[in-house]
Amino acid sequence: MAKSWLDWITGKSEENWDRRSDEARDLPPIQAGDIDPTTGAVNWVRFAAILEGEQAVHPGVLLVVDLDDRSAAIEAIAEDHRADILPWLAQSIKQAVRADDLVTHLHGYAFAVLLRGAPQAIAAQLASRIRESVDDTLFMTASGIARLGVAVSGVSYPSEKAGEGGLIEEALDGLAEAKNSDSQIVIS
Repeated sequence: MAKSWLDWITGKSEENWDRRSDEARDLPPIQAGDIDPTTGAVNWVRFAAILEGEQAVHPGVLLVVDLDDRSAAIEAIAEDHRADILPWLAQSIKQAVRADDLVTHLHGYAFAVLLRGAPQAIAAQLASRIRESVDDTLFMTASGIARLGVAVSGVSYPSEKAGEGGLIEEALDGLAEAKNSDSQIVIS
C-alpha cells in the first residue's frame, strides 16, 4: 500500500518508469530576455534555435498542444481574458513535463513542448499527463463559462518525414488528426 502511494506521488510505477529517473543533460543557456513575460515560457526565437541545435545532436520529441474542438466556446468568451488564460495553460503544461523540457507559445492557445532526449513511448505518456492536467477545466468569466480541453500532436526527431516546413509544421499537421481521434493524442 505504501509503495502504491509513493508511486502515485512520484508519478511512477514499476511498469511506468520514464526518463525522469535519468540524469538530465545540461540545458542550453536561457537568459531573462528569452522568457515570454505573459506565459513564462521560452520565447519562440530562442526555442527555435534550441530545437535546431537539438535536432542535429540528440533524438527527442516535439509536441504541439492546442485547444480541442470541445473548447470552441472559450475562444469566443475568453478573448478578453487571454492574458489570464495563457499563463495558466502554460503552467499546466510545464507541470506535466520535466524542468529541462522547453515550452513555448506558438499562437492563439497553441504551445510547443520540446522533450529533449525522450523516446516516442515517453512522449505518449507525457501527452497523456498534459491532457490530464488541462482537460475539463472550467473557466468562469463575466461573459460565461467555458470548458477547456486540449489535443496533443507530436513528432519524433530525427524524422525522415519532416519536409521543408520542419518538425513544427509536421506536428501542427498532426493536430487535425489528434482533434478527430478518441484519445485526442497522436504521436508519430
